[in-house]
Amino acid sequence: MTTAPVLYHLARADFMERVRRYSFLITLALTAYFCYICLPPNHASYVTMRIADHRGVYSSACVGTVVAMLSTLIFSLAGFYFVKNTVDRDLQTGVGQILATTPLTKPLYTLGKALSNFAVLAVMVGVMAVAAGVMQLARREDTTVRVWQLLAPFLFIVLPVMAAVAAVAILFEVIPGLRGGAGNVVYFFLWITGLGFAVQTPAEGHPWRASTDLVAFGVAIPSFVAACESAFPGCAASKEFSMGFNFGSGSVWNLTTFPWTGVHWSVLIVAGRLVWIGLAVLVALLAAVFFRRFDPARESRRQARPRPEAKLVTEEGESRPSGTYASKLSPLPPEARQFRFGVLVRAELRLALKGVSRWWYAVALILIAGGLFSPAAISRFFLVAAWIWPILIWSAMGTRELRQRTEQLVFSIARPLRRQLPTCWLAGVIVAALTGSGTGLRLLLARDGAGLVAWTVGALFIPALALALGVWSGSSKLFEVIYTLLWYAGPASQVASLDYMGATRPPSTSGAPLVFLVCTVLLGAMAVAGRRRQLQL
Repeated sequence: MTTAPVLYHLARADFMERVRRYSFLITLALTAYFCYICLPPNHASYVTMRIADHRGVYSSACVGTVVAMLSTLIFSLAGFYFVKNTVDRDLQTGVGQILATTPLTKPLYTLGKALSNFAVLAVMVGVMAVAAGVMQLARREDTTVRVWQLLAPFLFIVLPVMAAVAAVAILFEVIPGLRGGAGNVVYFFLWITGLGFAVQTPAEGHPWRASTDLVAFGVAIPSFVAACESAFPGCAASKEFSMGFNFGSGSVWNLTTFPWTGVHWSVLIVAGRLVWIGLAVLVALLAAVFFRRFDPARESRRQARPRPEAKLVTEEGESRPSGTYASKLSPLPPEARQFRFGVLVRAELRLALKGVSRWWYAVALILIAGGLFSPAAISRFFLVAAWIWPILIWSAMGTRELRQRTEQLVFSIARPLRRQLPTCWLAGVIVAALTGSGTGLRLLLARDGAGLVAWTVGALFIPALALALGVWSGSSKLFEVIYTLLWYAGPASQVASLDYMGATRPPSTSGAPLVFLVCTVLLGAMAVAGRRRQLQL
């Protein structure tokens, strides 16, 4: 069989396996809803694109371009996490070991998987494009649908970036240090960096740079500004432009509209956007260099070590292989059947920290010392760093039983909801308290009651979030993504309303500690409900 049919069938098989799930239909429904909120009506409580006090009329060109840019902004992040599981799934299901016995080459495998990822993301983009056309008719500002003006932004802005995202997801899966939770965190910061370059790097006078930025701001925004200046002279001089979900200080946004005919898709602009597709091919081929082809000898990190054959010792002292003779189990003494809360907490803590390297402990000690001995203002920045450092420890909470396939053993203990679940959460609280202890002691010595309350709420909230998301999703990925976003949008960005740890001063005026304390209780209830559901399956 030639290369093209092999590539097609490999990508098609993986694509069909994904789209036949109910979760994919739910994702498409959420995608259509995202298109709905991208186009708020006039006088709404929020806007997604404005120039001073104006925005474009919802024509095919404006609707397609605005939705395409917002889709690129969101899908370049969420799409990575959505498709980053195809190689791991082949490994866990044994399909990869079967493929390893065939003549399939490593470049063909990584290209096929990248193509499958791209096909999944392209379907989501297609749903977004159709929903954009429907929303244009629903808003009734311009009911004439011009197909090319509507679809061109999705073809030239969104799809090339999705190809790059699909390939990067494969690259992260085949690099040992990036295939797990660490890779999820690393990609988030890469996305933030790329977005920062797209927003802050000036593109005036640099048409090639403008055509190759992540969200195509340099392609569309100058045209928007020129149309606004033509309709409302002076709006360009205000330099007031925003793209994203912006809520006004008042009840509604009162924006005036102006007509816009869309981007002129020149050869230079199209070539600049196609650079992303070329980058995707190169990244997929680079992934083949790191791909281990499911070699068991090189995948030893994921394989259980062989254990020596267990033996039973009879009453006469004779050693015999297990499983061949019946044996009589001695009953446990009464004191061994008593529930010891401290012992179970210590066991959960040892499980949480199992496999953690000495370098991790060294960095944690540096963060603790920095939080304790630095001035109060700087100590809070050490807390921000300290409470992102154990993210991979927290993300395993609620998922460890399924990942290690010990759920039948763990769920069969007496009163698992009252014993195992609270101790697992308390172990996570201990990790938070220890890593943030430097700042906590600094607040205590300074007699900062408000800061200490916020610190305590944060230590309780983070493990509750990890446990609830882990129990309900069965995967550590959801917590890693949501917590990283919350950490960046709240404490790292000094947004008081989202600051769950008190890094923003003063924490008491925002009311955030009380809000996150209530969220902690709700998340605990969610974790209990999710675990009860697991016990009934």
